[in-house]
Amino acid sequence: MYRQNKIRKMLTSIGIATLIASLFVIVLMGMTNTAHAEEALEIMKKSDERYVGDTFTRDMTMILIDKNNNKRTRKLRLTGKNSASVDKTLSVFLSPADVKNTTFMSFDWSDPSKEDNSWLYLPSLRKVKRVPASDKSGAFLGSDFTYSDIEGVEVSRYDYKILKPSVTINGAECWLIERTPKNKLRKQIIKETGYSKTNLWVRKDNYMVVQSKGWFKSNKIKYFKISEIKTIANIDTEIKMQMITTKGRKVLHKTLLLTDNNIYNLAVDDQVFTTRAMGK
Repeated sequence: MYRQNKIRKMLTSIGIATLIASLFVIVLMGMTNTAHAEEALEIMKKSDERYVGDTFTRDMTMILIDKNNNKRTRKLRLTGKNSASVDKTLSVFLSPADVKNTTFMSFDWSDPSKEDNSWLYLPSLRKVKRVPASDKSGAFLGSDFTYSDIEGVEVSRYDYKILKPSVTINGAECWLIERTPKNKLRKQIIKETGYSKTNLWVRKDNYMVVQSKGWFKSNKIKYFKISEIKTIANIDTEIKMQMITTKGRKVLHKTLLLTDNNIYNLAVDDQVFTTRAMGK
């Protein structure tokens, strides 16, 4: 009997020790996950705040490619002006005739409590209309980019996780980070942007997102990639980009974006970024 009681006490002691060890591991894992999440958030903040010039202008060629490899080409000019409170961009389509003078303008406010604004001018209607948040998951003028892709997202509305601390893309070391909407905003963000989750490859040397994989509505997946970067006026500049929309294993559509005549930090009048100017 004595020996049985002794064995029972030993087993009980071992059980308590195992429980304590398990709890310690759980707490440690939680602390590690929290630290990784905080690191991922800081990385994405630095990516969002990456210096891209006080002002910029660039010419862009947009090539739309359907599933049968038929191509349509559009030319546009992009103008931007950045400040501590708001980043403003204006896109004006130059050709072909069916989209000429179509204009898109967006304001990205640094204050997360302020809703970002965007407007679209369609020459056929001779009217400027505001693009509501609920429409920002739609295709940007027939391309694979959505309005939310063009505008960007508010970093604070998402949770982040480092999936891989080091992965190489085109010779550059990157973090692989998962971005998901915060639980309380999940339905709203998916409705607004169309994305339920996005994986982001962020370069460690310049915090540029050079690749992404986004889980989009209707079981589609969108793949973004920057294939060429040049340093212009000490600013790393995207020269060749693409967005591919897939469903299952099939490619539904592609959009290529090529930039040229990238000019930084010349004076740009604030009057350029008004709805009145869009119609002109």
